[in-house]
Amino acid sequence: MWRALAYGTLVAGSLFGQSFYLPNGAVPRKETIQLTIDPAREMFEGSVSIDVELKAPASIIWLNAKNLTIRSAFIDQGDTIRPAKIIASPGERVGIDSGRPLAGSVTIRIAYQGRLDDKALSGPYRRKVDGEWYAYTTFAPIEARRAFPCFDEPRFKAPWDISIRVKREHKAFSNGRELSETEEPNGWKLVKFATTEPLPAEMVAFAVGPFDVYEGGVAGHGTPVRVITAKDHAEEGHAAAQATAAILPRLEAYTGIPYAFGKLDHLALPAGAFGAVENPGLITYRTRNLLAPVDQETAAFTRALRSLQAHEIGHQWFGDLVTQASWDDVWLSEGFATWISAKMMDQEEPPERVHLAAIAARERMMVVDNPARSRPVRIAINSRDTTRDVYNRVVYEKGAAILLMLEGWLGEDIFRDGLRAYLSEHRFGSATTDDLAAALRAASGNDTSRVLNTFLNTTGVPELRGQLLCDRDSAPRLRVMKSNPGSVPVCWRADRVASSCTVLEGPSTEIALPTGTACPAWFYLNSGGTGYYRTRWTQAPLLALRELTDAEKLTLVYDLRASKNTSAQAALVRLAGDADPEISTAARDALK
Repeated sequence: MWRALAYGTLVAGSLFGQSFYLPNGAVPRKETIQLTIDPAREMFEGSVSIDVELKAPASIIWLNAKNLTIRSAFIDQGDTIRPAKIIASPGERVGIDSGRPLAGSVTIRIAYQGRLDDKALSGPYRRKVDGEWYAYTTFAPIEARRAFPCFDEPRFKAPWDISIRVKREHKAFSNGRELSETEEPNGWKLVKFATTEPLPAEMVAFAVGPFDVYEGGVAGHGTPVRVITAKDHAEEGHAAAQATAAILPRLEAYTGIPYAFGKLDHLALPAGAFGAVENPGLITYRTRNLLAPVDQETAAFTRALRSLQAHEIGHQWFGDLVTQASWDDVWLSEGFATWISAKMMDQEEPPERVHLAAIAARERMMVVDNPARSRPVRIAINSRDTTRDVYNRVVYEKGAAILLMLEGWLGEDIFRDGLRAYLSEHRFGSATTDDLAAALRAASGNDTSRVLNTFLNTTGVPELRGQLLCDRDSAPRLRVMKSNPGSVPVCWRADRVASSCTVLEGPSTEIALPTGTACPAWFYLNSGGTGYYRTRWTQAPLLALRELTDAEKLTLVYDLRASKNTSAQAALVRLAGDADPEISTAARDALK
Protein backbone atom coordinates (compact mmCIF):
# COMPACT_ATOMS: atom_id res chain seq x y z
CA MET A 1 0.00 0.00 0.00
CA TRP A 2 1.28 3.45 -0.87
CA ARG A 3 0.81 6.52 1.28
CA ALA A 4 0.35 9.63 -0.83
CA LEU A 5 1.60 13.06 0.24
CA ALA A 6 -0.67 16.00 -0.36
CA TYR A 7 1.56 18.13 -2.55
CA GLY A 8 0.89 21.38 -4.36
CA THR A 9 2.97 23.82 -6.33
CA LEU A 10 5.02 25.39 -3.58
CA VAL A 11 7.56 27.48 -5.45
CA ALA A 12 5.43 30.49 -6.24
CA GLY A 13 2.97 30.28 -3.40
CA SER A 14 2.55 29.75 0.29
CA LEU A 15 6.04 28.85 1.50
CA PHE A 16 7.64 32.05 0.24
CA GLY A 17 5.26 33.98 2.45
CA GLN A 18 6.70 32.35 5.53
CA SER A 19 9.70 33.72 7.40
CA PHE A 20 12.01 30.91 6.27
CA TYR A 21 11.86 32.20 2.69
CA LEU A 22 12.82 35.63 1.43
CA PRO A 23 10.14 37.74 -0.30
CA ASN A 24 9.81 37.48 -4.06
CA GLY A 25 10.15 41.22 -4.72
CA ALA A 26 13.96 41.47 -4.88
CA VAL A 27 16.29 39.43 -7.12
CA PRO A 28 20.11 39.50 -7.04
CA ARG A 29 21.81 40.24 -10.35
CA LYS A 30 25.43 40.18 -9.17
CA GLU A 31 27.22 39.70 -5.85
CA THR A 32 30.69 41.12 -5.17
CA ILE A 33 32.51 39.84 -2.09
CA GLN A 34 35.82 40.94 -0.55
CA LEU A 35 37.12 39.01 2.46
CA THR A 36 40.14 39.40 4.73
CA ILE A 37 41.06 36.02 6.19
CA ASP A 38 43.85 34.76 8.40
CA PRO A 39 42.96 31.16 9.35
CA ALA A 40 44.93 31.57 12.60
CA ARG A 41 42.36 34.17 13.69
CA GLU A 42 38.81 33.35 14.71
CA MET A 43 37.22 36.42 13.11
CA PHE A 44 37.35 37.63 9.50
CA GLU A 45 36.33 40.87 7.83
CA GLY A 46 34.07 41.16 4.83
CA SER A 47 32.35 43.59 2.52
CA VAL A 48 29.63 42.76 0.02
CA SER A 49 27.99 44.68 -2.80
CA ILE A 50 24.79 43.15 -4.16
CA ASP A 51 23.20 44.44 -7.35
CA VAL A 52 19.47 43.96 -6.86
CA GLU A 53 16.52 44.26 -9.20
CA LEU A 54 13.29 45.23 -7.45
CA LYS A 55 10.18 43.69 -8.98
CA ALA A 56 8.00 46.14 -7.07
CA PRO A 57 8.73 49.30 -5.04
CA ALA A 58 10.02 48.54 -1.53
CA SER A 59 11.74 50.44 1.24
CA ILE A 60 13.24 47.34 2.91
CA ILE A 61 15.30 44.67 1.15
CA TRP A 62 15.59 41.40 3.06
CA LEU A 63 18.70 39.21 2.98
CA ASN A 64 19.82 36.07 4.73
CA ALA A 65 22.47 36.49 7.44
CA LYS A 66 23.43 34.40 10.47
CA ASN A 67 26.03 35.09 13.17
CA LEU A 68 27.37 38.12 11.30
CA THR A 69 28.10 41.52 12.86
CA ILE A 70 26.88 44.18 10.43
CA ARG A 71 29.03 47.30 10.76
CA SER A 72 27.45 49.51 8.09
CA ALA A 73 25.01 49.39 5.20
CA PHE A 74 24.42 51.73 2.27
CA ILE A 75 22.00 51.88 -0.65
CA ASP A 76 23.53 52.96 -3.97
CA GLN A 77 21.15 54.08 -6.73
CA GLY A 78 23.85 55.28 -9.10
CA ASP A 79 23.43 58.98 -8.55
CA THR A 80 23.11 58.82 -4.76
CA ILE A 81 24.54 56.69 -1.97
CA ARG A 82 22.65 56.81 1.32
CA PRO A 83 23.22 55.06 4.63
CA ALA A 84 20.61 52.43 5.41
CA LYS A 85 19.15 51.27 8.68
CA ILE A 86 19.85 47.64 9.63
CA ILE A 87 16.81 45.68 10.85
CA ALA A 88 17.51 42.52 12.83
CA SER A 89 14.92 39.81 12.30
CA PRO A 90 14.23 36.23 13.37
CA GLY A 91 14.45 33.59 10.69
CA GLU A 92 18.13 34.24 9.91
CA ARG A 93 17.35 37.42 8.00
CA VAL A 94 18.46 41.03 8.04
CA GLY A 95 16.56 43.94 6.58
CA ILE A 96 18.28 46.83 4.79
CA ASP A 97 15.94 49.79 5.26
CA SER A 98 16.42 52.75 2.94
CA GLY A 99 13.79 54.82 4.74
CA ARG A 100 11.91 55.47 1.52
CA PRO A 101 10.50 53.39 -1.35
CA LEU A 102 13.03 52.09 -3.84
CA ALA A 103 12.37 50.92 -7.41
CA GLY A 104 14.29 49.48 -10.34
CA SER A 105 17.94 48.54 -9.83
CA VAL A 106 19.90 49.32 -6.67
CA THR A 107 23.15 48.19 -5.06
CA ILE A 108 23.38 47.24 -1.40
CA ARG A 109 26.81 47.77 0.19
CA ILE A 110 27.49 46.12 3.54
CA ALA A 111 30.58 45.92 5.76
CA TYR A 112 30.54 43.17 8.34
CA GLN A 113 32.52 40.74 10.47
CA GLY A 114 32.13 36.95 10.53
CA ARG A 115 33.55 33.98 12.40
CA LEU A 116 35.67 31.01 11.35
CA ASP A 117 34.30 28.27 13.57
CA ASP A 118 36.89 25.76 14.76
CA LYS A 119 34.28 23.18 15.86
CA ALA A 120 31.61 23.27 13.12
CA LEU A 121 31.81 21.52 9.75
CA SER A 122 29.50 23.91 7.92
CA GLY A 123 29.60 27.58 7.03
CA PRO A 124 33.08 29.13 7.05
CA TYR A 125 35.31 27.18 9.42
CA ARG A 126 38.96 26.51 10.22
CA ARG A 127 41.03 23.50 11.11
CA LYS A 128 44.64 22.74 12.01
CA VAL A 129 46.47 20.23 9.82
CA ASP A 130 50.00 19.23 10.82
CA GLY A 131 50.20 22.29 13.05
CA GLU A 132 49.03 24.80 10.39
CA TRP A 133 45.68 26.63 10.30
CA TYR A 134 43.46 26.44 7.19
CA ALA A 135 40.09 28.03 6.37
CA TYR A 136 37.41 26.04 4.51
CA THR A 137 33.74 26.34 3.57
CA THR A 138 30.71 24.05 3.30
CA PHE A 139 27.61 26.09 2.54
CA ALA A 140 25.00 23.57 1.35
CA PRO A 141 22.15 23.86 1.95
CA ILE A 142 21.76 27.09 4.01
CA GLU A 143 25.12 28.07 5.49
CA ALA A 144 26.40 30.68 3.02
CA ARG A 145 24.58 33.20 5.21
CA ARG A 146 27.25 32.56 7.87
CA ALA A 147 29.93 33.89 5.49
CA PHE A 148 28.20 36.91 3.92
CA PRO A 149 24.75 38.53 3.70
CA CYS A 150 23.11 37.05 0.62
CA PHE A 151 20.02 35.56 -1.01
CA ASP A 152 20.59 32.06 0.38
CA GLU A 153 18.04 30.03 -1.59
CA PRO A 154 18.67 27.89 -4.70
CA ARG A 155 16.18 29.84 -6.83
CA PHE A 156 18.43 32.91 -6.59
CA LYS A 157 21.38 32.54 -8.96
CA ALA A 158 23.79 35.32 -9.82
CA PRO A 159 27.40 35.80 -10.95
CA TRP A 160 29.90 36.26 -8.10
CA ASP A 161 33.01 38.46 -8.01
CA ILE A 162 35.23 37.26 -5.15
CA SER A 163 38.46 38.73 -3.80
CA ILE A 164 40.29 37.51 -0.71
CA ARG A 165 42.99 39.35 1.23
CA VAL A 166 45.38 36.79 2.77
CA LYS A 167 48.85 36.58 4.32
CA ARG A 168 51.57 36.58 1.65
CA GLU A 169 52.69 33.05 2.55
CA HIS A 170 49.17 31.68 2.09
CA LYS A 171 47.23 30.62 -0.99
CA ALA A 172 43.57 31.33 -1.67
CA PHE A 173 41.11 29.44 -3.85
CA SER A 174 37.52 30.00 -4.93
CA ASN A 175 35.10 28.96 -7.67
CA GLY A 176 36.64 31.14 -10.36
CA ARG A 177 40.17 31.01 -11.73
CA GLU A 178 42.70 33.34 -10.15
CA LEU A 179 43.08 36.62 -12.05
CA SER A 180 45.73 38.44 -10.02
CA GLU A 181 47.73 38.72 -6.81
CA THR A 182 48.52 42.21 -5.56
CA GLU A 183 50.93 42.76 -2.70
CA GLU A 184 49.70 45.00 0.09
CA PRO A 185 51.39 46.50 3.18
CA ASN A 186 52.17 44.57 6.37
CA GLY A 187 52.64 41.17 4.77
CA TRP A 188 49.25 40.83 3.04
CA LYS A 189 48.19 40.32 -0.57
CA LEU A 190 44.87 40.58 -2.41
CA VAL A 191 43.85 37.62 -4.58
CA LYS A 192 41.19 38.36 -7.19
CA PHE A 193 39.17 35.64 -8.95
CA ALA A 194 37.31 35.64 -12.24
CA THR A 195 33.60 36.36 -12.18
CA THR A 196 31.68 33.11 -11.89
CA GLU A 197 28.78 31.95 -13.99
CA PRO A 198 25.45 32.38 -12.15
CA LEU A 199 25.53 30.30 -8.95
CA PRO A 200 23.27 29.88 -5.94
CA ALA A 201 24.90 31.08 -2.71
CA GLU A 202 25.19 27.53 -1.36
CA MET A 203 27.60 26.61 -4.18
CA VAL A 204 30.04 29.45 -3.52
CA ALA A 205 33.27 28.21 -1.93
CA PHE A 206 36.67 29.45 -0.82
CA ALA A 207 39.72 28.20 1.04
CA VAL A 208 42.77 29.92 2.56
CA GLY A 209 46.00 28.50 4.00
CA PRO A 210 49.49 27.14 3.26
CA PHE A 211 48.15 24.73 0.66
CA ASP A 212 50.10 22.70 -1.87
CA VAL A 213 48.85 22.04 -5.40
CA TYR A 214 49.07 18.97 -7.62
CA GLU A 215 48.86 20.11 -11.24
CA GLY A 216 46.73 17.59 -13.09
CA GLY A 217 46.99 18.94 -16.62
CA VAL A 218 43.84 19.36 -18.70
CA ALA A 219 40.86 17.07 -19.14
CA GLY A 220 37.97 16.85 -21.56
CA HIS A 221 37.50 19.99 -23.65
CA GLY A 222 40.62 21.68 -22.21
CA THR A 223 39.61 22.12 -18.56
CA PRO A 224 42.61 22.71 -16.22
CA VAL A 225 42.56 20.23 -13.32
CA ARG A 226 44.27 20.66 -9.95
CA VAL A 227 44.17 18.87 -6.60
CA ILE A 228 44.50 21.18 -3.58
CA THR A 229 46.03 19.58 -0.49
CA ALA A 230 47.44 20.50 2.88
CA LYS A 231 51.12 21.40 2.93
CA ASP A 232 53.50 18.61 1.82
CA HIS A 233 50.72 16.32 0.53
CA ALA A 234 50.51 17.39 -3.13
CA GLU A 235 51.75 14.11 -4.61
CA GLU A 236 48.84 12.30 -2.96
CA GLY A 237 46.57 14.02 -5.49
CA HIS A 238 47.85 11.94 -8.43
CA ALA A 239 44.96 9.44 -8.42
CA ALA A 240 42.36 12.21 -8.16
CA ALA A 241 43.73 13.98 -11.24
CA GLN A 242 43.83 10.72 -13.17
CA ALA A 243 40.22 10.00 -12.20
CA THR A 244 39.09 13.36 -13.59
CA ALA A 245 40.90 12.68 -16.87
CA ALA A 246 38.78 9.53 -17.22
CA ILE A 247 35.42 10.82 -15.95
CA LEU A 248 35.09 14.36 -17.31
CA PRO A 249 35.13 13.42 -21.04
CA ARG A 250 32.42 10.80 -20.45
CA LEU A 251 30.12 13.37 -18.88
CA GLU A 252 30.77 15.90 -21.62
CA ALA A 253 30.02 13.27 -24.25
CA TYR A 254 26.78 12.16 -22.60
CA THR A 255 25.38 15.65 -21.94
CA GLY A 256 26.65 17.11 -25.22
CA ILE A 257 27.76 20.20 -23.24
CA PRO A 258 31.41 20.96 -22.40
CA TYR A 259 32.22 21.60 -18.74
CA ALA A 260 31.12 25.19 -18.19
CA PHE A 261 33.02 26.52 -15.16
CA GLY A 262 36.48 27.29 -16.50
CA LYS A 263 38.70 25.26 -14.17
CA LEU A 264 38.23 22.24 -11.96
CA ASP A 265 39.93 22.08 -8.57
CA HIS A 266 39.49 19.22 -6.11
CA LEU A 267 40.08 20.35 -2.52
CA ALA A 268 40.91 17.97 0.34
CA LEU A 269 39.17 18.75 3.65
CA PRO A 270 40.55 17.35 6.92
CA ALA A 271 36.92 16.95 8.04
CA GLY A 272 33.61 17.73 6.38
CA ALA A 273 29.87 17.61 6.92
CA PHE A 274 29.54 15.52 3.73
CA GLY A 275 31.74 13.08 1.83
CA ALA A 276 32.04 15.70 -0.93
CA VAL A 277 30.33 18.91 -2.11
CA GLU A 278 29.99 19.87 -5.77
CA ASN A 279 30.93 23.57 -5.66
CA PRO A 280 31.57 24.55 -9.31
CA GLY A 281 35.28 24.92 -9.94
CA LEU A 282 36.18 23.97 -6.36
CA ILE A 283 34.75 20.58 -5.40
CA THR A 284 35.52 19.65 -1.79
CA TYR A 285 36.11 16.12 -0.45
CA ARG A 286 37.07 14.55 2.82
CA THR A 287 40.79 13.89 2.56
CA ARG A 288 40.50 10.12 2.94
CA ASN A 289 38.14 10.00 -0.06
CA LEU A 290 40.37 12.09 -2.33
CA LEU A 291 44.05 11.52 -1.54
CA ALA A 292 46.35 8.51 -1.40
CA PRO A 293 50.10 8.03 -1.52
CA VAL A 294 51.10 6.76 -4.97
CA ASP A 295 52.08 3.34 -3.56
CA GLN A 296 48.58 2.99 -2.04
CA GLU A 297 46.55 3.69 -5.20
CA THR A 298 44.85 0.29 -5.18
CA ALA A 299 42.29 -0.76 -7.76
CA ALA A 300 39.55 -0.55 -5.11
CA PHE A 301 40.57 2.97 -4.07
CA THR A 302 40.79 4.14 -7.68
CA ARG A 303 37.36 2.76 -8.56
CA ALA A 304 35.74 4.30 -5.47
CA LEU A 305 37.37 7.63 -6.28
CA ARG A 306 36.17 7.55 -9.87
CA SER A 307 32.65 6.73 -8.72
CA LEU A 308 32.70 9.63 -6.25
CA GLN A 309 34.05 12.01 -8.87
CA ALA A 310 31.43 10.83 -11.37
CA HIS A 311 28.80 11.90 -8.82
CA GLU A 312 30.37 15.27 -7.97
CA ILE A 313 31.44 16.17 -11.50
CA GLY A 314 28.02 14.99 -12.70
CA HIS A 315 26.59 17.71 -10.46
CA GLN A 316 28.36 20.30 -12.60
CA TRP A 317 25.51 19.75 -15.06
CA PHE A 318 22.75 18.52 -12.74
CA GLY A 319 22.68 20.94 -9.82
CA ASP A 320 25.19 23.59 -10.92
CA LEU A 321 24.57 24.32 -14.61
CA VAL A 322 20.86 23.73 -13.93
CA THR A 323 19.87 24.17 -10.29
CA GLN A 324 16.69 22.97 -8.62
CA ALA A 325 14.35 25.93 -8.14
CA SER A 326 13.60 24.89 -4.56
CA TRP A 327 14.91 22.45 -1.96
CA ASP A 328 11.72 20.41 -2.46
CA ASP A 329 13.16 19.41 -5.85
CA VAL A 330 16.69 18.62 -4.67
CA TRP A 331 16.28 15.20 -6.32
CA LEU A 332 16.94 17.03 -9.61
CA SER A 333 20.46 17.43 -8.27
CA GLU A 334 21.17 14.45 -6.00
CA GLY A 335 19.04 11.84 -7.74
CA PHE A 336 20.57 12.77 -11.07
CA ALA A 337 24.15 12.76 -9.76
CA THR A 338 23.60 9.30 -8.24
CA TRP A 339 22.07 7.94 -11.43
CA ILE A 340 24.66 9.42 -13.78
CA SER A 341 27.54 8.27 -11.58
CA ALA A 342 26.38 4.67 -12.04
CA LYS A 343 25.92 5.26 -15.76
CA MET A 344 29.44 6.65 -16.17
CA MET A 345 30.92 3.80 -14.14
CA ASP A 346 29.08 1.28 -16.33
CA GLN A 347 31.59 2.23 -19.04
CA GLU A 348 34.29 0.47 -16.99
CA GLU A 349 32.32 -2.80 -16.85
CA PRO A 350 31.71 -5.55 -19.43
CA PRO A 351 28.43 -4.92 -21.30
CA GLU A 352 26.60 -7.83 -19.64
CA ARG A 353 27.07 -6.25 -16.21
CA VAL A 354 25.47 -2.92 -17.11
CA HIS A 355 22.85 -1.86 -14.54
CA LEU A 356 23.67 -4.57 -11.96
CA ALA A 357 25.08 -2.14 -9.40
CA ALA A 358 22.15 0.21 -9.93
CA ILE A 359 19.68 -2.68 -9.52
CA ALA A 360 21.34 -3.76 -6.27
CA ALA A 361 21.15 -0.15 -5.01
CA ARG A 362 17.48 0.03 -6.05
CA GLU A 363 16.77 -3.14 -4.09
CA ARG A 364 18.31 -1.66 -0.94
CA MET A 365 15.98 1.27 -1.37
CA MET A 366 12.93 -0.91 -2.01
CA VAL A 367 13.51 -2.89 1.17
CA VAL A 368 13.02 0.22 3.31
CA ASP A 369 10.57 2.10 1.06
CA ASN A 370 7.29 1.67 2.87
CA PRO A 371 4.98 4.08 4.70
CA ALA A 372 6.23 3.00 8.12
CA ARG A 373 9.93 3.58 7.44
CA SER A 374 10.30 5.94 4.52
CA ARG A 375 9.40 9.39 3.20
CA PRO A 376 8.59 10.65 -0.30
CA VAL A 377 11.39 11.90 -2.50
CA ARG A 378 9.80 15.34 -2.51
CA ILE A 379 8.82 16.95 0.78
CA ALA A 380 8.09 20.55 1.72
CA ILE A 381 11.16 22.30 3.18
CA ASN A 382 10.05 25.26 5.27
CA SER A 383 12.39 25.58 8.27
CA ARG A 384 15.99 25.03 9.35
CA ASP A 385 14.85 21.81 11.02
CA THR A 386 13.40 20.41 7.79
CA THR A 387 16.57 21.28 5.84
CA ARG A 388 18.29 18.59 7.93
CA ASP A 389 16.30 16.10 5.83
CA VAL A 390 17.13 17.67 2.46
CA TYR A 391 19.82 15.06 1.76
CA ASN A 392 17.91 12.00 2.90
CA ARG A 393 19.03 8.76 1.20
CA VAL A 394 15.59 8.52 -0.43
CA VAL A 395 16.41 11.61 -2.51
CA TYR A 396 19.59 9.98 -3.80
CA GLU A 397 18.65 6.33 -4.16
CA LYS A 398 14.95 6.40 -5.04
CA GLY A 399 15.56 9.46 -7.20
CA ALA A 400 18.23 7.52 -9.14
CA ALA A 401 15.98 4.46 -9.42
CA ILE A 402 13.17 6.58 -10.87
CA LEU A 403 15.56 7.90 -13.52
CA LEU A 404 16.68 4.36 -14.35
CA MET A 405 13.01 3.45 -14.83
CA LEU A 406 12.34 6.48 -17.06
CA GLU A 407 15.36 5.62 -19.20
CA GLY A 408 14.19 2.03 -19.57
CA TRP A 409 10.68 3.12 -20.49
CA LEU A 410 11.54 5.92 -22.94
CA GLY A 411 14.71 4.37 -24.36
CA GLU A 412 18.31 5.41 -23.73
CA ASP A 413 18.71 7.68 -26.76
CA ILE A 414 15.37 9.46 -26.34
CA PHE A 415 15.95 9.91 -22.61
CA ARG A 416 19.42 11.36 -23.27
CA ASP A 417 17.99 13.73 -25.89
CA GLY A 418 15.37 14.92 -23.40
CA LEU A 419 18.01 15.55 -20.76
CA ARG A 420 20.18 17.46 -23.21
CA ALA A 421 17.22 19.68 -24.08
CA TYR A 422 16.46 20.21 -20.38
CA LEU A 423 20.06 21.25 -19.69
CA SER A 424 20.26 23.54 -22.71
CA GLU A 425 16.94 25.27 -22.05
CA HIS A 426 17.72 25.99 -18.39
CA ARG A 427 21.47 26.54 -18.73
CA PHE A 428 22.79 28.70 -15.84
CA GLY A 429 19.25 28.94 -14.50
CA SER A 430 16.96 26.92 -12.29
CA ALA A 431 14.31 24.31 -13.07
CA THR A 432 11.51 22.26 -11.56
CA THR A 433 10.29 18.70 -11.94
CA ASP A 434 7.64 20.05 -14.31
CA ASP A 435 10.41 21.49 -16.51
CA LEU A 436 12.07 18.08 -16.66
CA ALA A 437 8.77 16.42 -17.54
CA ALA A 438 8.19 18.94 -20.33
CA ALA A 439 11.61 18.23 -21.87
CA LEU A 440 11.08 14.47 -21.72
CA ARG A 441 7.60 14.81 -23.21
CA ALA A 442 8.97 16.89 -26.11
CA ALA A 443 11.66 14.27 -26.80
CA SER A 444 9.50 11.16 -26.42
CA GLY A 445 5.88 12.13 -26.96
CA ASN A 446 5.07 10.53 -23.59
CA ASP A 447 3.55 12.47 -20.70
CA THR A 448 6.00 11.70 -17.91
CA SER A 449 4.50 14.14 -15.40
CA ARG A 450 1.94 11.69 -13.98
CA VAL A 451 4.59 9.00 -13.57
CA LEU A 452 6.95 11.45 -11.86
CA ASN A 453 4.25 12.63 -9.48
CA THR A 454 3.34 9.04 -8.64
CA PHE A 455 6.87 8.01 -7.70
CA LEU A 456 8.19 11.28 -6.26
CA ASN A 457 5.28 12.21 -4.02
CA THR A 458 4.41 8.84 -2.45
CA THR A 459 6.08 6.18 -0.39
CA GLY A 460 6.09 2.49 -1.13
CA VAL A 461 6.83 0.10 -3.97
CA PRO A 462 4.14 -0.76 -6.56
CA GLU A 463 3.25 -4.45 -6.80
CA LEU A 464 2.31 -6.01 -10.14
CA ARG A 465 0.85 -9.35 -11.13
CA GLY A 466 0.61 -10.78 -14.60
CA GLN A 467 -1.56 -13.43 -16.26
CA LEU A 468 -1.52 -14.80 -19.80
CA LEU A 469 -5.00 -15.12 -21.31
CA CYS A 470 -4.90 -17.65 -24.14
CA ASP A 471 -8.54 -18.46 -25.00
CA ARG A 472 -9.43 -20.53 -28.04
CA ASP A 473 -11.84 -17.86 -29.28
CA SER A 474 -9.61 -14.78 -28.92
CA ALA A 475 -6.06 -13.63 -29.52
CA PRO A 476 -3.56 -14.07 -26.66
CA ARG A 477 -3.49 -11.22 -24.14
CA LEU A 478 -1.42 -10.30 -21.16
CA ARG A 479 -3.38 -9.05 -18.18
CA VAL A 480 -1.36 -6.87 -15.79
CA MET A 481 -2.75 -5.87 -12.40
CA LYS A 482 -1.36 -3.41 -9.90
CA SER A 483 -2.23 -2.90 -6.26
CA ASN A 484 -1.69 0.83 -5.94
CA PRO A 485 -3.06 4.04 -7.49
CA GLY A 486 -1.02 6.21 -9.81
CA SER A 487 0.79 5.81 -13.11
CA VAL A 488 3.34 3.00 -13.48
CA PRO A 489 5.35 2.44 -16.69
CA VAL A 490 5.73 -1.29 -17.25
CA CYS A 491 8.10 -2.79 -19.80
CA TRP A 492 7.45 -6.47 -20.50
CA ARG A 493 8.42 -9.21 -22.89
CA ALA A 494 7.49 -12.82 -23.50
CA ASP A 495 8.56 -15.95 -25.33
CA ARG A 496 9.00 -14.90 -29.00
CA VAL A 497 7.56 -11.44 -28.18
CA ALA A 498 9.89 -8.43 -28.16
CA SER A 499 10.00 -5.94 -25.32
CA SER A 500 7.19 -3.41 -25.18
CA CYS A 501 6.17 -0.74 -22.67
CA THR A 502 2.85 0.59 -21.44
CA VAL A 503 1.76 2.90 -18.65
CA LEU A 504 -0.66 1.33 -16.20
CA GLU A 505 -3.24 3.77 -14.90
CA GLY A 506 -6.10 1.67 -13.53
CA PRO A 507 -5.97 -1.46 -11.37
CA SER A 508 -5.98 -3.82 -14.37
CA THR A 509 -4.98 -3.62 -18.04
CA GLU A 510 -5.14 -6.18 -20.83
CA ILE A 511 -2.44 -5.95 -23.50
CA ALA A 512 -3.02 -7.65 -26.84
CA LEU A 513 -0.03 -9.63 -28.08
CA PRO A 514 1.11 -9.06 -31.68
CA THR A 515 -1.16 -10.53 -34.34
CA GLY A 516 -0.36 -14.14 -35.09
CA THR A 517 1.48 -14.75 -31.82
CA ALA A 518 0.94 -18.17 -30.27
CA CYS A 519 0.36 -18.39 -26.54
CA PRO A 520 3.84 -17.71 -25.07
CA ALA A 521 5.48 -20.25 -22.79
CA TRP A 522 6.53 -17.47 -20.42
CA PHE A 523 6.35 -13.74 -19.81
CA TYR A 524 8.43 -11.30 -17.80
CA LEU A 525 7.07 -8.02 -16.41
CA ASN A 526 10.28 -6.02 -15.91
CA SER A 527 12.04 -6.04 -19.25
CA GLY A 528 15.58 -4.73 -18.83
CA GLY A 529 15.17 -4.84 -15.06
CA THR A 530 14.71 -1.07 -14.88
CA GLY A 531 11.24 -0.72 -13.33
CA TYR A 532 10.73 0.51 -9.77
CA TYR A 533 8.14 -2.11 -8.81
CA ARG A 534 7.79 -5.67 -7.60
CA THR A 535 6.44 -8.49 -9.70
CA ARG A 536 4.46 -10.78 -7.45
CA TRP A 537 4.88 -14.18 -9.07
CA THR A 538 2.25 -16.86 -8.49
CA GLN A 539 4.38 -19.20 -10.59
CA ALA A 540 8.09 -18.48 -11.12
CA PRO A 541 9.02 -18.20 -14.83
CA LEU A 542 11.34 -21.22 -14.87
CA LEU A 543 11.17 -21.53 -18.65
CA ALA A 544 12.42 -17.96 -19.03
CA LEU A 545 15.63 -18.32 -17.07
CA ARG A 546 17.83 -19.06 -20.08
CA GLU A 547 16.38 -16.10 -21.98
CA LEU A 548 16.68 -13.42 -19.31
CA THR A 549 19.47 -10.85 -19.23
CA ASP A 550 21.65 -10.53 -16.15
CA ALA A 551 19.74 -7.41 -15.11
CA GLU A 552 16.44 -9.28 -15.43
CA LYS A 553 17.76 -12.29 -13.50
CA LEU A 554 18.95 -10.14 -10.60
CA THR A 555 15.61 -8.34 -10.52
CA LEU A 556 13.85 -11.72 -10.56
CA VAL A 557 15.91 -12.92 -7.58
CA TYR A 558 14.79 -9.93 -5.54
CA ASP A 559 11.15 -10.35 -6.62
CA LEU A 560 11.15 -14.07 -5.78
CA ARG A 561 12.66 -13.37 -2.38
CA ALA A 562 9.75 -11.02 -1.70
CA SER A 563 7.11 -13.41 -3.16
CA LYS A 564 7.82 -16.36 -0.86
CA ASN A 565 5.75 -18.81 -2.92
CA THR A 566 6.45 -22.50 -3.42
CA SER A 567 7.77 -22.14 -6.97
CA ALA A 568 10.26 -19.48 -5.90
CA GLN A 569 12.47 -22.08 -4.23
CA ALA A 570 13.16 -24.04 -7.45
CA ALA A 571 13.92 -20.89 -9.44
CA LEU A 572 16.23 -19.53 -6.74
CA VAL A 573 18.12 -22.83 -6.60
CA ARG A 574 18.79 -22.58 -10.34
CA LEU A 575 19.75 -18.91 -10.08
CA ALA A 576 22.12 -19.74 -7.22
CA GLY A 577 24.21 -21.59 -9.80
CA ASP A 578 24.33 -18.67 -12.24
CA ALA A 579 27.70 -17.80 -13.74
CA ASP A 580 27.42 -14.18 -12.62
CA PRO A 581 28.61 -13.92 -9.00
CA GLU A 582 26.27 -11.07 -8.11
CA ILE A 583 23.22 -13.06 -9.25
CA SER A 584 24.33 -16.32 -7.64
CA THR A 585 25.20 -14.63 -4.34
CA ALA A 586 21.87 -12.81 -4.21
CA ALA A 587 20.01 -16.06 -4.93
CA ARG A 588 21.90 -17.97 -2.23
CA ASP A 589 21.17 -15.20 0.24
CA ALA A 590 17.46 -15.39 -0.69
CA LEU A 591 17.44 -19.13 0.01
CA LYS A 592 18.69 -18.71 3.57
